[in-house]
Amino acid sequence: MKISNLLYTGALSTLALMSCTNNDDHSDWYGSEGIVFTTTIQSRISDNVWNANDEVGIYMMNAGNGIEAATAQNKKYIAQTNGTLTAASGNGIYLPESGSVDFIAYYPYTTNVSGNKIAINVSDQSNPAAIDLIYSNGTKGVEAATATNISLGFTHQLAKLTLNVTKDETIETLNGLNVNMKGITTEGEFNLVDGTLTGTTGTNNKDVAMYVDAQGTTATATAIILPTAASTDQTSINLTFNLNGQSFTHTISDVSIFEKGTNVSFNANLSINNGKPVVSVGNATINDWVEKPGGDINVDFDGGTQPGGETVALDESFATGQGNFTIEDKQLPEGGSYVWKHDTFNDDNYMKASAYIGGAKASESWLVSPAIDLSQATTATLTFDHTHKFIGTPVENFISLWVTETSAENWQQLSIDKYGTNNDYTFVTSSVDLSAYAGKTIKFAFKYVSTTDAAGTWEIKNVKVVANGEGGGTVDPEPGEGTNLLTNPGFEDWTSKLPTAWDNATYNTGEIVKETSIKHGGNNSLRQTSASGTNKIQQEVAITAGKKYRISYWFLDNDTKASSRYWFAMVGSDGKTINDINKQIQQSDYSADNAEWQQVTIEFTAPAGTVKMRYEVRTYRNMDSNEAGGYIYYDDMELVEIQ
Repeated sequence: MKISNLLYTGALSTLALMSCTNNDDHSDWYGSEGIVFTTTIQSRISDNVWNANDEVGIYMMNAGNGIEAATAQNKKYIAQTNGTLTAASGNGIYLPESGSVDFIAYYPYTTNVSGNKIAINVSDQSNPAAIDLIYSNGTKGVEAATATNISLGFTHQLAKLTLNVTKDETIETLNGLNVNMKGITTEGEFNLVDGTLTGTTGTNNKDVAMYVDAQGTTATATAIILPTAASTDQTSINLTFNLNGQSFTHTISDVSIFEKGTNVSFNANLSINNGKPVVSVGNATINDWVEKPGGDINVDFDGGTQPGGETVALDESFATGQGNFTIEDKQLPEGGSYVWKHDTFNDDNYMKASAYIGGAKASESWLVSPAIDLSQATTATLTFDHTHKFIGTPVENFISLWVTETSAENWQQLSIDKYGTNNDYTFVTSSVDLSAYAGKTIKFAFKYVSTTDAAGTWEIKNVKVVANGEGGGTVDPEPGEGTNLLTNPGFEDWTSKLPTAWDNATYNTGEIVKETSIKHGGNNSLRQTSASGTNKIQQEVAITAGKKYRISYWFLDNDTKASSRYWFAMVGSDGKTINDINKQIQQSDYSADNAEWQQVTIEFTAPAGTVKMRYEVRTYRNMDSNEAGGYIYYDDMELVEIQ
């Protein structure tokens, strides 16, 4: 595959059905080779075309069936330079005469498929295109009798690291430069069934040479690596620059930025005497690899002190929930219980604000960041992706950005440099200079306002703050063993309707209130009223497959008109529940009345494919008498990693 800036992301291959004739005797006539596909790779990066003889694996199965029941299994298709994919000899795929089918496809093709899993190895970076795993599992329900075009949407399953290398006048040329990585997990296993990737423990000790394209005064070093989420071993990455017998090592300590489908780029300036400071250049967001600026690296072969580099002070994609952001509802819409909520569409995750409930309703709600420490920073930049539709005008009166110092709350509006068209849901990237707040600790907020005339939708994702300075821009440490992974576990913080970071979506027929007199600990508990239907309170939390966790919470059931039980769930990257341990984490019996607080404690190991947990407890009516209107109290919720 010829890839100018490495491979395409989210490449959309449009496969036009050229032949679907079922030829039982396989004689050589038009149609006997099975389906012939033509492809169009849509990209904003030039020269993203298939190389001749690139090989793609394709599965076809009856709609709704798993890959293990595929009627066409791992059929090899060969790419031509004109974009046509034709079946290798004996690998033709034929549509059935009736019914509908699903497709799964991947690149690069391999015959070594075991248990519907393929091996991943990124230790050889000499041809990055050959190891750039892309995967498609979204083409479903294709009607065989009427199919004319079949589209496969491919997405990157690995991450890309890019070094944009420059030099100063103390270095004659960058020709001959090589860059070695150490600390990346080099091997893993990819499951074609659900698209989960698991790194192989103990494969992070190799020196791996990046692919370097040196052009005298500039050079680009690139590598395809496993996403950090797929490997517990990938805790830091050492980059060693080698040129003319001299070397310099830089450590990337924040490896959480290497997410599936992202291109993390760094600007590296090479000098002999620790030359001029590097000027940061912002990265454009492209609908291929998702661009993530990694920062600047000054490489001084004289061993001089490296000036303060860029530090990621906040990185929240909203992939699994609202993270550490809080919601402050100033005015809820008539008939609604929220404005902001976490939402997903076509595997895209974001926070969404809307107050359209059978018509436009007036509201005001703020999505507020956690405290951002810029005390040691000299500059700082906030970037975020957002889109909006049906917002009133002028748009900045309805959707806006605000900031305050935490030492003395005084919210000030900031200008958003780029808005969308207001006619579709195409995301744009905005960049806001926060340098005026360098040396301080701040919070910022996305403010949504609606009226009875205009109540549009605002969606936000990929919120990031990058700070520059000696030690500037700190990040809260990753939760360690024994750290409670829940936000607001004791229900101490509340919006007007719900505790911060908790929601009751789907089942919300019963009242939820802040209780200050009956509590297990702290200042508050949550009181939920039973109703005719099921009620719940929940929070989604990112967890890691294969790790062991402990659930604990307290509840008080001293009311004959109410009962409770826990109903936790494991969730995969596709948003679907994983049911392997349901008997362990979903209660069959209802609680019994007790005048004392009762504690629930469960230990479990997250099954393969898990990326998050839905921490959920439910409140019910008396299931024997059907009486409702009773109270259940909840407090001191806990989720901790114990192994």
